[in-house]
Amino acid sequence: MLYLRNHIQRQLLSSIHHTFKSQILYYSTTKTAFDDSSSAKRALFVDFLTRSLGFTKESAISSCSKVRRLRTTRNFDSVVGVLKKYGFDDAQIKDLVSWIPKILLYRANETLKPKLRVFLELGLSGSDLISLLKRNPSLFELGLQSRIIPTIDYLRSLLGSNEKVVETINRSRWLFSTSIALRMFTANIVMLRSYGFSDEQIGKFVNRNAMHFTQPPSWLTSKLNWIESKLGVTRDSTVFFRCFHAMCSNSIVLMEKKMEVYKSYGFSDQELTFLFKNQPYCFALSEDTIRDKLSFFMNELGYTPAYLASCPNLFSLSLEKRVKPRYEVVKILKAKMLLGRHSLITLVTYPELRFQDYLRRFEKEIPDLYETYVSSVRQISN
Repeated sequence: MLYLRNHIQRQLLSSIHHTFKSQILYYSTTKTAFDDSSSAKRALFVDFLTRSLGFTKESAISSCSKVRRLRTTRNFDSVVGVLKKYGFDDAQIKDLVSWIPKILLYRANETLKPKLRVFLELGLSGSDLISLLKRNPSLFELGLQSRIIPTIDYLRSLLGSNEKVVETINRSRWLFSTSIALRMFTANIVMLRSYGFSDEQIGKFVNRNAMHFTQPPSWLTSKLNWIESKLGVTRDSTVFFRCFHAMCSNSIVLMEKKMEVYKSYGFSDQELTFLFKNQPYCFALSEDTIRDKLSFFMNELGYTPAYLASCPNLFSLSLEKRVKPRYEVVKILKAKMLLGRHSLITLVTYPELRFQDYLRRFEKEIPDLYETYVSSVRQISN
């Protein structure tokens, strides 16, 4: 009896061991076959990139490594054919594939053609579309009817023309990047309407500041309220949106710090408001740049806050490349009693060629003035 039990156990263990070995062999063989298949497809991928699109071997291998699952190589030629059909040249196709190698795996007729047609018929150029795809590499995976067309239709209804839609998409290509982007966009439009802005005003605002409309409405609201309450720029002011545009690149905390810099040089709240209305760019400068310009304008030139607030364009000019070199010229002309009625404020606003023509008037009185100025500006630029 004991012998029979032991014999059965030995037979059972042998059977289990045999089965286990068979499974290991099966999975090992299957994995090897799978790896061989995947390696073969990747070799074909690399070969196609080098042979058909002009990639180097290294760049082709690098692009291939970006594709996690290479299930088929059958679509390569048809995808390139569709891209060429829609006007993309060889250089553009190579650029696009190097950024998004996965594009070669899409179904040419079912996926690529309909979406390419929508964007190209809208008016996006080939280079615009490539830039859009680079920023949104999964664009071809978005639903045409559920995401792409609704976004374009919404922009068209708001902006009024395909041209404006193209401008807006180019300025905010990430409108398609996430599912929440369009919801944020529409929520911000509703919020602006509640503030009393007309669709025409909003359209102009969106066209210039499109990228900011994918932010949460609370972010936009905080900016609008701060402009009104802190700077006293009302919503019906013609410069309100210009002020908002200048402020978008700054946090409110940073704006407060910049205001303190101006105040430390003697600007009053009223002068700051006047300055901001006339030249919002003054608050887009860094704190260090503001200090440098105020130190020169006030300490070197003797300008007052009230005077600077009335000449805000000074802040938009380069101190080193424009203002200081021309100030040196003004000092020379003044010493020679040749300046006449011109002032530094006037001369720094001249375009470069016009200013050089102005200097040529003094070739007899100061022969080397023009050459000295041009040489100094060239050195600064280099």
